[in-house]
Amino acid sequence: MNFFRYKIIEQSGQVASGVVRLPYQETMSAVTHLERNGGFTIYVRKLGKLASFFVKLDTLRRRKRLKRTLQAELLNNLSLMLRSGLPMTTALAESASGKELSQVAGDLKDIIERIQGGASFSEAAEHYGYIFPKTVIHLLKIGEETGKLDEMLKDGADHLTRIQQIVSDTKQALMYPCFVLMAMTGGLIFWFAYVVPKIISLFQEMDVELPRITLILVAVSEFFQVYYMHLLLGGILFAGSLVSAYKSNQRFRKTIDALLLKTPIAGTIIAASALAFITEYFALLINAGIDILQSLSILKKAVSNEVYKEKLEKILQGLARGNGVSEEFRKATIFPSFVVRMLKIGELSGTLSDQLAHIAMEYRKKLSILVSTIGKMIEPAVLVVAGGIFMIIVIGLFLPIYDLISQIGV
Repeated sequence: MNFFRYKIIEQSGQVASGVVRLPYQETMSAVTHLERNGGFTIYVRKLGKLASFFVKLDTLRRRKRLKRTLQAELLNNLSLMLRSGLPMTTALAESASGKELSQVAGDLKDIIERIQGGASFSEAAEHYGYIFPKTVIHLLKIGEETGKLDEMLKDGADHLTRIQQIVSDTKQALMYPCFVLMAMTGGLIFWFAYVVPKIISLFQEMDVELPRITLILVAVSEFFQVYYMHLLLGGILFAGSLVSAYKSNQRFRKTIDALLLKTPIAGTIIAASALAFITEYFALLINAGIDILQSLSILKKAVSNEVYKEKLEKILQGLARGNGVSEEFRKATIFPSFVVRMLKIGELSGTLSDQLAHIAMEYRKKLSILVSTIGKMIEPAVLVVAGGIFMIIVIGLFLPIYDLISQIGV
């Protein structure tokens, strides 16, 4: 594949120019390719290695991950156009002309060029993983082999839509506890940094003897006033280090994932999300005709949670030794008995993909319920913790006032 800079008068009379990547070595081959639709080339020049490198660099710089919703929309549109009888190149050209997919229009045109150069759609799409995920690429290959590409595109679109719903519900469910924690922390900082010092200074001016609990509040308040900048910077550095270590260190990532799964409410949400994700992917791959071992191998790479990734690796090893799917999932211990039972039914009845789809649907429902009830679930804990903290503050501030009133009464 080489890059060619070109300027061409199209059949419509418009002048078009740019850089195109083509599977040719000779410039004349590129000219023939560009003029295939009746256009006339003004000039075509093959780019050297250095210029090609900068073109690739610029492409990578401009390329962003396409939103999952747009990926699903693209696949669905391609499926509809193929079913209506349009060839793939025309379907891709129509998709590239849409405003919604303007950020990937250039890459879709490159896919068209690759197809016209002799590559299959799956081979051309494989170069653009940010548009077509690996799972979708597998579906495309199966669709090309079976002659059911339009169906595989529709399955891929539906799958991405369901995955997006799982991700969206998970984020929404986890957002509320995080917001509550941040609000409580912000409230405490405000009290100790602004409210408590003013009340304490008033007590000191009145020469009121402060009880032990109030002295503790004074010490905490002074600590916040003196070291608030250190705490802020330390918090930012700690959070940054935590994120960096999580991304770069597999062992640390596994430790954090394991801890999160054991956290009372967050663990329930993460587990439901992971199980919905795993069973949804597994069902799609099995239903597409990919064998169980290959499906689990693809699935293991797609799963981000290190605990589940490790369990899937052990399941793969067990299946390679000839053991059953449900037996290996049971040995993994992390999967609920409901999942194991449904897998066993699927194995015995030959409806494994149907049972997996049913499990995925159940866990998607569970996630939706968690999203709607998360506030009620954590409300008691919030009331106990927040109420306890602010009760201590109120007692610490009102005890000196009570003592002062008692002294005035005497």
